[in-house]
Amino acid sequence: MSTLLAVIDLGTNTTLLHIARLAPDGRLEVVEDLCRTPRLGAGLAQSGALDRAARARTLEVLGVYARRIQQLGVPASRVRAVGTACLRQARDGAEFAAEVRARLGLPLEVLSAEDEARLSALAVRGAGVDERCVVVDVGGGSTEVACEELGLRWSRPIGAVLLSETYLGAAPHAPGGYSALEQHARGECSSLPQGVARGREVVAVGGTGVNLASLHLGLTRFDPLLAEGCRIPVEAAGRLGRVLAAESLQARRLRPIESERAEILPAGLACLAAVLERLAALTIRTTTRGLRHGLALEIAHALPGG
Repeated sequence: MSTLLAVIDLGTNTTLLHIARLAPDGRLEVVEDLCRTPRLGAGLAQSGALDRAARARTLEVLGVYARRIQQLGVPASRVRAVGTACLRQARDGAEFAAEVRARLGLPLEVLSAEDEARLSALAVRGAGVDERCVVVDVGGGSTEVACEELGLRWSRPIGAVLLSETYLGAAPHAPGGYSALEQHARGECSSLPQGVARGREVVAVGGTGVNLASLHLGLTRFDPLLAEGCRIPVEAAGRLGRVLAAESLQARRLRPIESERAEILPAGLACLAAVLERLAALTIRTTTRGLRHGLALEIAHALPGG
């Protein structure tokens, strides 16, 4: 009997495939962890709908993932595919999810903001972090904050792709540039309980945090393994976001960050900085773990004996 399980995390910027094996002792061993950047949310900030080319790119990536899951023989009962902020926000998000189900046979569901925050926290708990920890996940279309002890599951539609297109694109539809973007992010964070990170560890999951760690460490090239577990003073997020925003895209791509993220990283760092300021955090720890790991743990926990 197969011990494999598979998760697809369809985001505004990236689309991830995580395949793991359930070991006899209950641990999950990573078999494959793939990331592609079809940027499904391209143009969403302006039109409110999914771009045709972005849909085609994403369907191509999902098709590759579906075939890989089939090749490895992962049982359908152990496959979960979710779409996050992009599909929640797009007026045709549910339609696209239905197309994916019909064409590719993937059980794509649109995840609620609350569940996205909960699963990011579960991912970190699975790595041994205690329930007092505050987990921050800056994505392409939304930002989530969760703390299990406090019962906190917060989400707002501020993300690296969404705010980049709104304020920094070739034809931005909101004036003010990067300073206005920062102000907007701070305004959205006003609904976040103030100061809850005092005396608590704060962990940043996802690409924004890992790329920040790579910059903070001064690496010669991007290496997520070296960025794992990095502790960073909170002022670095805002400071480095402003530094990158003042540079050309070409100059950013010479830095030790993911090339595909160079365009949107300043906005992602602005979102992270705004959250950390509101939380009154002093330092953050970065991790490559994220939503996909939380989903994998949830599948494993639902199995007999899990």
